[in-house]
Amino acid sequence: MRSAILGLIAAFASVLLAILLEEAHFLSFLKLSALVLIVGGTAGATFASYTPEEFANLIIHLRESLFPKREFSLSDVFLDFAEKARKNGLLSLEDQLTGVPDAFLRKGIQLIVDGTDPRAVEEILFEAAEGLENKETRSAKILETAGGFSPTIGIIGTVMGLVSVLENLGAGTRALGEGIATAFIATFYGIAFANLAYFPLANRLRTWAFSRDRRRQAIIRGIISLQTGDNRRILVERMAPFL
Repeated sequence: MRSAILGLIAAFASVLLAILLEEAHFLSFLKLSALVLIVGGTAGATFASYTPEEFANLIIHLRESLFPKREFSLSDVFLDFAEKARKNGLLSLEDQLTGVPDAFLRKGIQLIVDGTDPRAVEEILFEAAEGLENKETRSAKILETAGGFSPTIGIIGTVMGLVSVLENLGAGTRALGEGIATAFIATFYGIAFANLAYFPLANRLRTWAFSRDRRRQAIIRGIISLQTGDNRRILVERMAPFL
């Protein structure tokens, strides 16, 4: 979380510092009309491209990726499960379900406790993991879409500003220069939001989704190992490549 937040802060701070080093007027870069166009236009175009459910997932996934909860040790949990299953059988694991915070892990344990065929357990868990990964990467795709729209809408704002300038050519050189500068602010906002916010957050989501999928793959291997009665060493070896 810290690296993501610090990275975004550093990116925007570098732009502000560059403005100061150029000795430009900071207020010249603050144009409410351009900001409304970029933020509102990008949000509207992106919202039109996806479903409300996908946007709801985006908010959830973004929060979880930026402010992740402390993960418990899968190896320790599965070693504890293996010990209980060795002593009391797989049915004894049902008593442990309420204390498992991971819904995917609970699903896997419930399947083997119910006596589901091993092949069916594997297929169900792999399909469930694929579905969850698709949802998470879809959230990253939404941000990438926003990053694609943002600069283009910035160009629209620039064209609108230039049209206004051309309509007032007789206002004098100073007014003409200020009008052209204002027109290009929209492009500045569009490119800045895309490359300093949307694309970095999309990359963050993809990295988070990959790590989540690896963890689910480890769970699947652990579940299969529990059901087949592998010893503790084999169980850990099966899970290790994904942790």
